[in-house]
Amino acid sequence: MRVHLTVKRIRALKLAPQGERYEVMDAIVPGFGVRVNAKSMSYILTARFPGRRHPTRRTIAAVGEIDLASAREKARKWLEKMKKDQAPPTLRERVRRMKNPDDETFEKVAEKFLRNHVHRNKLRSAREFERIIHKELIPLWGKRDFKAIRRSDVARMLDAKEETAPVQADYILSILSKLCNWYMARDEDYVSPIVRGMRRTKPRQRARDRVFDDDELRIFWKATSDGSTYSAFVRTALLTAQRKTKVLEMQWSEINDEGIWIIPTAFREKSNAKSLGLSRLALDVIDSQPQREDSEYIFAGLGPKPIDGLSKMKKRLDDRMEELNGEPVPYWVVHDLRRTARSLMARAGVRPDICERVLGHAIPGVWGVYDRYSYEDEKTEAISKLAELIEEIISPQKKAANPIPLRFRQPDRQEDLRSTG
Repeated sequence: MRVHLTVKRIRALKLAPQGERYEVMDAIVPGFGVRVNAKSMSYILTARFPGRRHPTRRTIAAVGEIDLASAREKARKWLEKMKKDQAPPTLRERVRRMKNPDDETFEKVAEKFLRNHVHRNKLRSAREFERIIHKELIPLWGKRDFKAIRRSDVARMLDAKEETAPVQADYILSILSKLCNWYMARDEDYVSPIVRGMRRTKPRQRARDRVFDDDELRIFWKATSDGSTYSAFVRTALLTAQRKTKVLEMQWSEINDEGIWIIPTAFREKSNAKSLGLSRLALDVIDSQPQREDSEYIFAGLGPKPIDGLSKMKKRLDDRMEELNGEPVPYWVVHDLRRTARSLMARAGVRPDICERVLGHAIPGVWGVYDRYSYEDEKTEAISKLAELIEEIISPQKKAANPIPLRFRQPDRQEDLRSTG
């Protein structure tokens, strides 16, 4: 039975016998009432909270801690939140917040995760973890209690992202899952909201097969003839077939006088090409970049670090390619240049295993375990064939190869290099 709760009526309530309790529900706000036990009385709200199958009871405050009007208003606010699928905090959560008011927000937990897990373990994908957390997740949930993030919150976020970028939605889900599992290993009361079946795409659907055809390659090369740092960067990515980060962080000191790029191995990196004899076309592109005293990077930005704001630069390149093509060029990403280079090497007659070594892929099986030959000459030849084929495609008549730029020549071997060029 529900009654119109008043201050006078609450004061008239008698404490329950030892070991027993009873509830008096309000007739004004659904689910709101007073719970009475042997020692105290509390304002409560009984409802089907988000994430729960059945109605449960949560304590609003002790009678006397706040007045009836404030308790009733708080119950109304909780019900409004539940209409938006936002569950109010449990008593345990409120106690934890009182003890640690700032430590359990999503932003604080995410920063701890980045500091104590991602950076401490020197994860290769640390930059992407930071980007996703700071750009996608903290703006959405930064000030909310970490444990209050429900499965429905995650599902809504993924649904919104799926409309424009389903693969990106799965990438965000993967990073969020790692964050939740890291926290769950440190809090016995926490259960991750991530469950099986939340991915928006299948692995086979995520696999890309985009490569440039000859017409697109000619458009790409002409669009990147503006002399900008970004254009030189993407040309080098195509001519070396290396991963975007490797090319972006290429340093002057890594290229020796013979034009060989010594590729550093990152912490926990399984495999890379290790060293690569660059083609003269690639060296020409690199040589066009100014060597600055304040930066060791070939593709330096305004400061000492490599260029940033790549998405905006990519958009400007897409616009130039569209203008040259007369219509939009099918969507592509920088990593597609690596796949294009691999396909062109195969077209130029390079052996598949040499192509894989140029790309820096680990060679599987017994072959990869026992064959310790470096294949340096073979990889250099593969890169040269790649450049020659690209020149044939972009030019009606293949131009004569230029000598190695002076910057990469050994002083005592210039004549030899000219004669072998």
